[in-house]
Amino acid sequence: MSNITEEIKSRLDIVDLIKEYIQLIPAGVNFKAPCPFHNEKTPSFFVSPEKQIWHCFGCGAGGDIFEFVKKIEGLEFPEVLRILADKANVKIDYNYSPELKNQKTKVLDILQNTVDYYHQLLLKDKDAKVARDYLKKREIDEKAIEQFNLGYSKDSWDDLLNYLRSKKFADLDIEAAGLVVKSKKDNKFYDRFRGRLMFPINNIFGQTIGFTARILKKDDQQGKYVNTPQTIAYDKSNVLYNMDLAKMAIKQKNYTILAEGQMDVISSYMAGVQNIIASSGTALTPQQVKIIKRYSENLMIAYDADKAGLKATFRIVDNALVENINIKIIEMPKGMDPDQLIKEDKQKWLDAVKNAKPIMDFVFDKVFSIGDLNNVFHKKQMVRKLLVFISKFRDDIERETYLKRLSDSIDIDYDLLKEKLDIFLNKNKKNYVVEKEDNKEYQPSKLDKKEELLKKIIALGINFSNSLEYLSSNLELEYINKSLVDELYKDIIVYYTKNNSFDLKIFKKSIDKEKSALLDIIIFIFENEYNDYDQNDSFVDLKSLVRVFKKEFLTEELRELEKLLKLAERKNDQKKIEEITKEFVSSTHRLNNLD
Repeated sequence: MSNITEEIKSRLDIVDLIKEYIQLIPAGVNFKAPCPFHNEKTPSFFVSPEKQIWHCFGCGAGGDIFEFVKKIEGLEFPEVLRILADKANVKIDYNYSPELKNQKTKVLDILQNTVDYYHQLLLKDKDAKVARDYLKKREIDEKAIEQFNLGYSKDSWDDLLNYLRSKKFADLDIEAAGLVVKSKKDNKFYDRFRGRLMFPINNIFGQTIGFTARILKKDDQQGKYVNTPQTIAYDKSNVLYNMDLAKMAIKQKNYTILAEGQMDVISSYMAGVQNIIASSGTALTPQQVKIIKRYSENLMIAYDADKAGLKATFRIVDNALVENINIKIIEMPKGMDPDQLIKEDKQKWLDAVKNAKPIMDFVFDKVFSIGDLNNVFHKKQMVRKLLVFISKFRDDIERETYLKRLSDSIDIDYDLLKEKLDIFLNKNKKNYVVEKEDNKEYQPSKLDKKEELLKKIIALGINFSNSLEYLSSNLELEYINKSLVDELYKDIIVYYTKNNSFDLKIFKKSIDKEKSALLDIIIFIFENEYNDYDQNDSFVDLKSLVRVFKKEFLTEELRELEKLLKLAERKNDQKKIEEITKEFVSSTHRLNNLD
């Protein structure tokens, strides 16, 4: 296993990988950014190209490319291994390595087999002529069919089920992938998608996680579109159609175009405007907004110009403004969507994108177009609508700018409007409180804090000659627990005590790969925080860190002893009470002696 992971790491550059998620800026020989794992004002997230590791000096998270993808995507190791192996073009035979599989990877295997099967049916099966004719009518050519891996599901109750069974997949796993449904009548499984045009939905790595299935027969009793249900692989609130193909174009152009449907995306992508994604008919969720913001803070919305389209647009704006995303509206001719506009005249679509309106220009225009400013009732309604919208902005400067614009546009006193706006802001006060809670500076847990302290202690200990002697006498092993960093500290002290010296290169050869990787991060911490320290500076800091570490340890120990003491008192266990009381007094004495 270690050979596989090392080969993958040797083929992938950590800076390039992390740049796919966040903007990195040079910081000497390293790169830095605001940490994607906690809220902070000053960047404390560093990436080392030399060591191929990353570390956040704010929250303490760190590791290699595997740990980064695990943490940012919320995935388990088997899933991350597949993603990075594909990226690195490293072939792995998963059949001979059962430990590299979990339920989610089984589901992903089933979905990959399914998308390949559906695609071949669309291309070759005589029953798929209805789907091929439909695509021809919609001017979707073979290139687009291949690019988006479109498919066809046969009008059968068990065609896919039988195919997947022939591939040795279990019925329960096929059900877990969302591809079959169990009948309540006879308890048998049947295909969920039948006689439909299949649009694969991929995660950002290009792995198929679900489908949108479009109706082809007029007498189909199901809806126009049938989607994969919530599964272990597919969460509709956390995925955007075409983000896997669009993400690099989004980063290059520094804006995202959001459309409503798959056909809009396919037509635009094939027309050369490739930084386009779709929400697939659902309102944009806060999770989806965060994914969009990962690649660019600029969003253009290209929804239909009808009443339903406008309503959906404004719902999207609400969530996007919470994340301080800059929004523009691509104005569509009435009754047209991007797909139709491109089919009519590709240049009109390019012009519409080029002339997208900033959100408040669009809102002012829309509101002023539906009323008469000379009519007091209309004026009152328009002011109310605009104030409600202005109150959604989280930035004070933006609110003030638009409020002044409203005052000038309708010739109403600014202070009066400000008074009215404050009423709406007070109504939103709950939302602001929630947002403030979400965005507050990261506060590490006691466990995190102790581990970060110990990393810094090790960093100073192994880089200055007299430090390990001090640590062996003053940070005894009784203060050390069983985490990886604790175990590394024990190994260092044991090595130093045995050899009466410390050779980093030889020591690294004596520990396992996990501890060695942690040691690389600790050396990285030293290079960034203590590189300009001399022997005296380091010793002063080391003594202070040891004192704080022991204080944290003893305070935590006293809390646990207090809980045990209460439990013993409830049980009236006198012997236990005496034992715990002695320990409590001893720990209290040690804690008091630290000051």
